[in-house]
Amino acid sequence: MRVTDALARVFSTLFHPLLIPSLAIWILFQLNTYIQFSLTGEARRFIILLIFVHTALAPVLSVLILKRFGYISSYLLDEKGERIFPLLLASVMFFLAYFFLRQLSLPGIIYFFIIGSTLLVIITLLISFLWKISIHMVSLGGFTGFFISASLLLQHDLSLLIAGAFMVSGCTGASRIHLKAHSPAQVYAGFLLGLAGMLLLFSYLRG
Repeated sequence: MRVTDALARVFSTLFHPLLIPSLAIWILFQLNTYIQFSLTGEARRFIILLIFVHTALAPVLSVLILKRFGYISSYLLDEKGERIFPLLLASVMFFLAYFFLRQLSLPGIIYFFIIGSTLLVIITLLISFLWKISIHMVSLGGFTGFFISASLLLQHDLSLLIAGAFMVSGCTGASRIHLKAHSPAQVYAGFLLGLAGMLLLFSYLRG
């Protein structure tokens, strides 16, 4: 395997869409803002665990079950049509994460990110009936848009983090193209959808 192939697979794995919600909230908790001090360490760990179970573990298990019973032919979901059931189940799991978090008294930015992620999964599901948009890039666009919004909401300079998010998104997008998982149009459209979706939701909430 060539080095470029290996690097492309590393980026595709490390920044898998199912890991992005947990990663985003973990990073949010590391920032030197009021959020870090408004929640105990135990509360922060519980929130991340809840999000991980609903947005990563449960969707992975659903894909395993769908593969076991023959509803999909590959764990990679290479075919456009095979994404429908996994995305439908993921949208339900994401919404459940939002529902359970709403039962807790948490900073509003956490609700904002989870409902935004849920809406992006639903939009991706609808697009997938017609076109194979890049789910990796939708999630990374949402990740980037979230931290741009967080910078404004928290009035905190996150320019380095945002620059890093753009760099990671670019490397992951190039990796998806290199692996022939997506066309450039599917990669660009995915990132712009995620970015614009989060920013528009932020604008709506601020309005």
